[in-house]
Amino acid sequence: MSDGGGPRVAKTWRGREFPGWPLRSYLVALVVLFVVTAAGGLLYGWTQARQTALDAAAADAAFAADLAAEDLRASFVTFQQSVAQLAANPAVGPALQSPVDPPDCTLSFALPGGGPDAGHLDIVRSDGTVACSSRDADPDTEYAGAAWFARARQAPLVEAPVPDPTTGWKVMLVTAPVQGGGVVVGLINLAELGPALAARFGGPRQVELLVTTGNGRTLLARSIDPAGWIGTDLLTTPFWRADGAAERPDLDGVARLYGQADVAGLGWRVYGGADRKQALGSSTRLGRDVFLIVGVGLAVALIATVLVHRGIARPIGALSTGVRTAGPTPRGALVDASGPREVKRLADEFNGLLAAVGHELAERTRAQEVARELERNYHTLFDANPYPMFVYDVETLALLQVNDAAVAHYGYRREEFLSLTVPSLCLPEDVPAIVDAAVTDEPIDHSGPLRHVKKDGSVIDVRVMSHEVFFGGVKCRCAVVEDITEAEQLDRRLRQSQRLESLGQLAGGVAHDFNNLLGIILGYTNLAVVQVGDAAAEDARWEPLSADLTQVLQAVDRATKITHQLLSFARAELAQSRTLDVNDTLSEIEPMLRRAVGEDIALEIRRAAGLRSTWADPGQIEQVLLNLAVNARDAMPRGGSLLIETDNVRLDEHDAAYRPDVRIGPFVRLRVTDTGSGMSKATVEHAFEPFFTTKPKGKGTGLGLATIYGIVRQANGHVEIESEPGVGTTVIVLLPATDAVAEDARASDTTSPHGHGETVLLVEDEASLRTLTERILTRHNYHVIAAGEGREALEAAGRHGGDINLLLTDVVMPNMPGHELAERLRATRPGLPVIYLSGYAQPFLSAEKTLPDGVTLLTKPVLESVLLTAIRRTLDT
Repeated sequence: MSDGGGPRVAKTWRGREFPGWPLRSYLVALVVLFVVTAAGGLLYGWTQARQTALDAAAADAAFAADLAAEDLRASFVTFQQSVAQLAANPAVGPALQSPVDPPDCTLSFALPGGGPDAGHLDIVRSDGTVACSSRDADPDTEYAGAAWFARARQAPLVEAPVPDPTTGWKVMLVTAPVQGGGVVVGLINLAELGPALAARFGGPRQVELLVTTGNGRTLLARSIDPAGWIGTDLLTTPFWRADGAAERPDLDGVARLYGQADVAGLGWRVYGGADRKQALGSSTRLGRDVFLIVGVGLAVALIATVLVHRGIARPIGALSTGVRTAGPTPRGALVDASGPREVKRLADEFNGLLAAVGHELAERTRAQEVARELERNYHTLFDANPYPMFVYDVETLALLQVNDAAVAHYGYRREEFLSLTVPSLCLPEDVPAIVDAAVTDEPIDHSGPLRHVKKDGSVIDVRVMSHEVFFGGVKCRCAVVEDITEAEQLDRRLRQSQRLESLGQLAGGVAHDFNNLLGIILGYTNLAVVQVGDAAAEDARWEPLSADLTQVLQAVDRATKITHQLLSFARAELAQSRTLDVNDTLSEIEPMLRRAVGEDIALEIRRAAGLRSTWADPGQIEQVLLNLAVNARDAMPRGGSLLIETDNVRLDEHDAAYRPDVRIGPFVRLRVTDTGSGMSKATVEHAFEPFFTTKPKGKGTGLGLATIYGIVRQANGHVEIESEPGVGTTVIVLLPATDAVAEDARASDTTSPHGHGETVLLVEDEASLRTLTERILTRHNYHVIAAGEGREALEAAGRHGGDINLLLTDVVMPNMPGHELAERLRATRPGLPVIYLSGYAQPFLSAEKTLPDGVTLLTKPVLESVLLTAIRRTLDT
């Protein structure tokens, strides 16, 4: 259709012509759309904000209930154990037999977060009178009339709520009978329990906390009005009638959002309730502010729409009239329009349209040539890139193109590659990351790392960088793959080494402290064994006590072995190292290994000819072999095969790079392979940690592999595990090789342990151990000068007018270490022999610069025979 003024475009439908909407209608529709959208978004946001606030309050209430329940469980266990331990104290029974209160009563009671009336702890005689109490003054009220007292004398009780006969409080009762009569009574004031829990776990929301019986009917404690509700039956309250609902009224009718948690071991239940009105306060204020902001925005939008209409509609009308009436001019101008800059620019662009057509065609030709050149360069970079690269469809994740590096690295032929999808290269758990990358337009660095599977089934760790491209007109992503498998393995080994070093320091410190205690127990028990043995020879009534002491010695021996295993793991065990041949050690221990693994396991030993020597403790190497054989046996309960091999290897820079604790050079390799159940990757990561075990309870201590690790590391070696579930396990031990000839074991020592009246200066800061050692030496004909630390020893030596034949001193002592004491004594007594005692071993003390190399060091606990033999050998030498 046309009129006299020029062309006019109109919409048609079924042959009828409809003119387009005016600009005013579009602007009005835009304003209406904005209003509707803003109102809908505002309503949705306000609703979501309220729901989010309620969900957050409910989550806080549940979290507070969980924390309070766990705290109640832990506090109850601690309190019950304290009551039971007090009742089992051997000093409590005799004290209750006396009608007079013990003068040294020092009971104390405290509830975390509670006040002075939180409860009390009493020791009660059989007649109900109080012998000792944690309260400031002994109560006059007796317990004999309490309904539970008779039952408490027979067995431990835990009841709540019950009245406290002493204070009248409603309390939680925990009792334990005392052997010989009497009861230890622990009472926790339930009125203090609720506020104490709220103070610790109520949080900024001031969550209300309720403690009820397991069925939720009887209230035991409350953080609000605590004293008035204890023992209330909740069945008739609105709180009970709304049981099961997250939102319900509390005991005062206030609407709250509740979470609950059960208290393990007590059978109680904890409710946490957040105030609903408080939770919704912030969302209500936020909604009001947003309403105001949106209203102002709508008003501004309406004004802006009117101004836009006036500034655009009129100039466009003038431009339309000018286009219809304009004709060619010498300069080729068609129209002239006034108005906004954009309208003026439109007129200028229209005037230059014809002139620009030819120029545009030329530019398009040049642009196509540039695009073809860029495509050629892109293909060159893609195909020649040394990193594997592939292009995949973001919709189907199908591979569309791969480069030569990907074909070589993954092992697929190009045709096979292009029949795959990206998820088929990944492990199932890594597929979501690939799907997420496909729907974004930004470059993505999957530094997870991800794991890909090659054609041969091997799994590699990779880092993938991908970015968006168009391939054949289809939106795709181009991925660049970097194989970081070796770097990840090195990082895991380094983290494991650092973790084991930290655990070693902790284990060594704990074992050292236990060694001191075990030394005291061992020494005094040995003395008691001798004395009781003499008495049993004259009176048979002493024989049971002699047998009991033998059991104590056996227990101490087992505890000593455990501490020695911990010290081996910490590389703080005293090693009697020498040059040895591992093949000879295998031959000596082979019969024991065959007995250890049993007849249903086929044991094969392959000894390499010309095996080099190594520097290690033969006993410790035997322990390594025996522990590995026992572990292999336990992994093959239905039988199998065990292979032990030795050979010579040399580690180069590549081998050492993936073993942070190994140097370059020759090593003796010991490899132990079984066909057992194998271990998962997570189990291998923690296998060398002390007390870590996958065996059933009572089947292992978890110290076998930890001991192996410590022994091998102390010998400057390396140990690692290769294992697959269902396939088996190989443990590889690398020991530094040496060119020295293996030594024979020393002949046994037949030195007499008895003294000849020599004077020994004994310095030990542990009083019990010092007294014990002095008794042992005196009994074996030595004259002993005892001192508790270095300065005291110097003074005692100065007062002693005669000779001092030997200094027997601890290494680590307050004020003055043992080696400094020895140096100062040798300044006035040249050549004074010294024997050092310590819970740490020589390598550890030398590393800490606490003790020089080459000294005589005995590791605590020291057997009496070992101590006397070392003293005699030192004096005779």
